[in-house]
Amino acid sequence: MANSGNKKIIVKKDMNFFAEFTASAAKAARLLTYAILFGAAVVGVILIFIVIGIVRNAVIAGQIAALEVQLASPEYANLESQASALAETLKTKNNYYYALCQMRKNVDETPAVPMELPDVIESDIPSDSYLVQYAITGTTLAIEGYSFSYYSPVDMVNMLNGSDVFKAKPVITIERVSATEMGQAEDYFPENYINGINNYYNFQIIGTLVSDVYVSIERFATADTVSSISGIETIKYDAGSSFIIEDINTYEAGGVQYTLSSITVNGGAVDEESFNNILNADAISGIANDNIDIALYYTAVETSDEADASAAAQ
Repeated sequence: MANSGNKKIIVKKDMNFFAEFTASAAKAARLLTYAILFGAAVVGVILIFIVIGIVRNAVIAGQIAALEVQLASPEYANLESQASALAETLKTKNNYYYALCQMRKNVDETPAVPMELPDVIESDIPSDSYLVQYAITGTTLAIEGYSFSYYSPVDMVNMLNGSDVFKAKPVITIERVSATEMGQAEDYFPENYINGINNYYNFQIIGTLVSDVYVSIERFATADTVSSISGIETIKYDAGSSFIIEDINTYEAGGVQYTLSSITVNGGAVDEESFNNILNADAISGIANDNIDIALYYTAVETSDEADASAAAQ
């Protein structure tokens, strides 16, 4: 009876083992199935991306081939030479436009000074004064002379203003000089006479003759040669008024970006300190007492392709 009970226990244990084994095997089979399905899904997604990449590359290759055929056509065969020809045409037209603007500028700046001005000056010279020279240049009258009285040059300006000669407050400079600086007495008086005047006053008067003056702005590109990249912008101002020209640090013309590199005013170069101040303000300003010519010189900004080509050449 005891052996029979042991056998039942052993059989029961075997049955439990096979049940657990079967359950574990089923679970492992399910996990394996999930893993296979997941792997198949991943492979499927990869294959889809591969197919998409192949198709896209084929489309791009077709587009490249079509572009190569198009660029090889007669329409595009001479494209580079046509671009060079257009650039030269643009340069020629810019120069022509600059010439037209220059002629217009000359017309605008032609002063309307009265023809009787020399007679007016002569009639307004004080009795104790004489003129060494006077010059009418453009819109400006400059007078230099000598007087026996410090106040006579001021009287002369008042008389000229009575004839509406000056359109803005003139600049008067008066400096005392000794008689010996004027020369010897015999240069002025006959023999046996002496120069009884101890002091003379040298004076200079500079004033604007017309109501309107013009500030002209010109822009040039500097490279191997200097060429105009715009016409001449001429702006009218009241004589003696202030002016300001803004946004000058950069300029664009013909699709090319330029940066300001130097400036001249009436033909004279702006010094380094003043130029740096202009760059910081991005503007140039001043007082328009006379016609002013401002020339702005620019340097072309290198594109990334030009910079790469320059680096490769080095």
